Amino acid sequence: MNFILYDGIEWKKLFPITLTRPVSEIRLGLFTIKERWEKYIGKNVNHIMTQPFLSKKYSKKKYSFFENVFLINSSFLPNEELIKILLSLKENETIFFKEKMIAIKKNFFSEKEDLLPLYLNKCQKTYHVKRVIHIQYPWDIFINNETILKKDFMFFTKGKKSFSLLGKNYVLCKEEIFLEEDIKANNVVLNAKLGPIYIEKGVKIMEGSIIRGPVAIGNNTILNMGSKIYGGTTIAAFCKVGGEIFNSVIFSYSNKVHDGFLGNSILGEWCNLGAGTNISNLRNDYQKVTIWNYEKKDFVPTNLQFIGIIMGDHSKSAINTQFNTATIVGVGDSIFGYGFPSRYIPSFCLGGIQMKKRISFNKVCETVEIVMNRRNINFSILDKKILEYLYQLLDI
Repeated sequence: MNFILYDGIEWKKLFPITLTRPVSEIRLGLFTIKERWEKYIGKNVNHIMTQPFLSKKYSKKKYSFFENVFLINSSFLPNEELIKILLSLKENETIFFKEKMIAIKKNFFSEKEDLLPLYLNKCQKTYHVKRVIHIQYPWDIFINNETILKKDFMFFTKGKKSFSLLGKNYVLCKEEIFLEEDIKANNVVLNAKLGPIYIEKGVKIMEGSIIRGPVAIGNNTILNMGSKIYGGTTIAAFCKVGGEIFNSVIFSYSNKVHDGFLGNSILGEWCNLGAGTNISNLRNDYQKVTIWNYEKKDFVPTNLQFIGIIMGDHSKSAINTQFNTATIVGVGDSIFGYGFPSRYIPSFCLGGIQMKKRISFNKVCETVEIVMNRRNINFSILDKKILEYLYQLLDI
């Protein structure tokens, strides 16, 4: 059997997070979407079908065709019901959620084949699932993160034994806390009464920090002194965080080291929030928020009251930067200056309120290389080509 995850129409709706990655590389709960599918089906995903400029990095296997293949829309998250139906599919049978196709079984499939006819053609048999989590917009990531964290914790820790936490610490509801090896913590509070806490290997939690589940902390991440991590939060590997974080997802290698509030937000990889950066997640009049839509190139209404910031990879804010409710920040931005920046900041912009100046591509690459080298990571040719492709586009 071959399992292929493909990017559907949701890829564009998930900007700026998916500007630099396929949908399947979005992280929420304990895993990326790709990792979660692999754990549920019990084997590796064979192929990722994504945008051509991302394919060389994320679609490493180049086959002309696949046999006995399951095509799965990456924006849907697996569950037990879905997996049971998926593995029972026969040729041209499909799974739908409402009017949207989740998966189809094909005996033969070429990666050059257009996926659109799969949606339009009548199939031999269609199964419908009643409940499934569908990630269509960036805010779906943090909205669903608490629920997914709880499910991931139950699924992944079943039958496994947690390591013990050394040092003088205050632990509530120990049975809902899972610790991997080599975690360093002293004089911290872990409160799992409202949801589980999962901490991966090599994490360092400095004194005075408080974690209130459900929370996931990725390997080798550092929590600074007095960090306050609230429920519904995922912090991926190799991050450095501090201050107050609520119901947010921080991708790998990003920093929010200092005091300041981050709530109902998403930070991509290699982001940095300067000291005193604060993000508003609620309007003063408590009204539902509008947010930038990349396809319509305008602000559109949502049915949400709480949205903070959604920041693409490699973007940075200077000290004391203040972000308004429901701000979208693109890729590779450098934000500084007085006042509130615009609620939509296109990629590769420099400055504050006006954000009219574009950073030269050479400067973008120079900064990225310095930042990545500090973590002993190579700024690869493939990464550079992805940024170069995006740089040549307008209004992203």
